[in-house]
Amino acid sequence: MTEYWWQDLRDSAKRWHGLELIVREGNGQALEMQSGHNGRMALQVHGEPLFWATMLKDHSGVWLVYNAEHPGKPLLLPVTSADVESAKRAGKEKWISHWCRYFARQVMEAPAPLLAPRRWLLRPMEQVKPAAPYVLNKTLPRDQWRFHTPTGNAQISVNWSLAGEDFPDLQNPAKVTFIDWWWSGDRLLARYPVDAESGRVKWWRKKCREGELPPVLLWSVAGLASFVILDGHDRLQAALAEGIQPQFLVLSELAEQNYIPSEEARERVLRSLAIQQAKGKQTAVNIDAMNQSLLNLYDTRYLFAPTHSRAVLGDGKGWEREVTAYLQRHQLQDDLVKILAREE
Repeated sequence: MTEYWWQDLRDSAKRWHGLELIVREGNGQALEMQSGHNGRMALQVHGEPLFWATMLKDHSGVWLVYNAEHPGKPLLLPVTSADVESAKRAGKEKWISHWCRYFARQVMEAPAPLLAPRRWLLRPMEQVKPAAPYVLNKTLPRDQWRFHTPTGNAQISVNWSLAGEDFPDLQNPAKVTFIDWWWSGDRLLARYPVDAESGRVKWWRKKCREGELPPVLLWSVAGLASFVILDGHDRLQAALAEGIQPQFLVLSELAEQNYIPSEEARERVLRSLAIQQAKGKQTAVNIDAMNQSLLNLYDTRYLFAPTHSRAVLGDGKGWEREVTAYLQRHQLQDDLVKILAREE
């Protein structure tokens, strides 16, 4: 039985930013990053590698190998029609926070424990409206889809972003991918292929047209510069088929550090604020900005989203044998030399 609780994350203006989840105890975990020497990594789900990865020698990118032989079982119980109706009754203003709570419960009470005992963050990644001028109610092509975390003054240094051009082929996920950390954005990764003609996808397409499609749940993996789909493969396929942008909820680990600004820097800020105040004619906007500057001076918390890994891959020789055998089975030997050499 997993012991957990959550709390709302709000900024100084009381705007909601997501949920902080605390897992105190659990019986193992389904999701785990493993690492070893020579930049070798493996993302395991239920004890089986889902992705193998290796970092380039110059740290400019990562090779990613998708294990198409992974069983790809659902991690959470399926979203039901009753769940969709419950979200509808919550209303538009509370729609995303309702689904955030729903998936928090699903993750914590999954049939097989998913998360290790530590702090976690569950936060939306919303659609970015295109720059004006644009036509209202006109469907945007997928290469113009953009998603980003909501802006605010919360002390959360987590600014996720995703572009439609970085979505996978859900029906046939690529077995080998190179992710350029300098010139490309974060990637979206599928855990298993989707049947676009399944009854489940057709039902979600109907809900998508009705504006009732639940968010897709992702896991942010910092070491891979990627988002892995935890729940919602069929929902995302439905959104792509309908040409309607989905909503995302992102799960990540949450860590906190404290930084102490120098007294000299604090004095400079305080003198600057005093000068502004002495000038008078303060507007509500200026007062809010000054108050936020004061809060930033003395609230020294810094929240960020790491990804822990367990160093169990040793010198990476076992990793190399596993990846070599897999790529040979799938006639992908041409990529093998670059992957093992950690070169682009």
